[in-house]
Amino acid sequence: MAKKVTMSGTTEKPRPFKVRALQMGYYEHMRRRVGDVFVIQSEQEFSTRWMERVSDHTPERVTGANAAIRQQHDGILSGDVTRASVLGDDTPPDTDANPLGA
Repeated sequence: MAKKVTMSGTTEKPRPFKVRALQMGYYEHMRRRVGDVFVIQSEQEFSTRWMERVSDHTPERVTGANAAIRQQHDGILSGDVTRASVLGDDTPPDTDANPLGA
């Protein structure tokens, strides 16, 4: 892990901080789902693509696999969840990445 060097020449350990997952991602061999709040160890581990920094006072939250399945099930029954979000395919149908809309 990288260490900061201060003006006096001494090294300073990186400070851990809390983040919230904006979309599904992986950190420390764990799947992090949208809304999960967890601690990362340094600025080098931070990703603007799927994380946002939160206050140190924000309680940590991890959504387990069973809770994620229940949330998807409830969303399907209520009509709030689309087929794409259930299957984990966030690619819109008419893009260059998916020209046939399949």
